[in-house]
Amino acid sequence: MNNYQIKQQFKQKAIRFYLVNIMMAVIIAAALWLTKQWGVYQQTFVPTVVIFFLWIFNIDKVYRCPACGKNPRGKEGLIYLPKKCGHCGVELR
Repeated sequence: MNNYQIKQQFKQKAIRFYLVNIMMAVIIAAALWLTKQWGVYQQTFVPTVVIFFLWIFNIDKVYRCPACGKNPRGKEGLIYLPKKCGHCGVELR
């Protein structure tokens, strides 16, 4: 796989990563607002929290380096739109 293909694949993964994040944030916000409007807020709190944690702990599976398959992580955690992979050193942007 050449550099151009790796950059294109990472760009697609980054776009998908951000779209999934935006979509999940909107879904959770809408669910919280609707449950409050319907008066069932207390009954839906636990499922909403479970969905939130599943989202947080699984979203990094979408965001991986196309060359080595690992997450671009730094000292503080996941790096958003890194220039190169911290594991294999391949250019991602």
